[in-house]
Amino acid sequence: MGVLSELNVALQGGVRRLDLSALTEFDSSALSVLLAARRASRDGTPAHCVNAPDKLRKLAILYGVEPLIFDEA
Repeated sequence: MGVLSELNVALQGGVRRLDLSALTEFDSSALSVLLAARRASRDGTPAHCVNAPDKLRKLAILYGVEPLIFDEA
């Protein structure tokens, strides 16, 4: 099972908080997964991404998606 599939299963199970503090290596595909996570909840309540590494935030800013992924942006 891939990361996105596992994330979808977790979201369907009610997970609404994604702690990103353990991420050490990522690229623009991580942003794509996080955007999908924000949209993927069954009841319409988006997942909240917290504790994002600074480099991930900078990448999100570069791609113009920070406000779409991070609530406090």
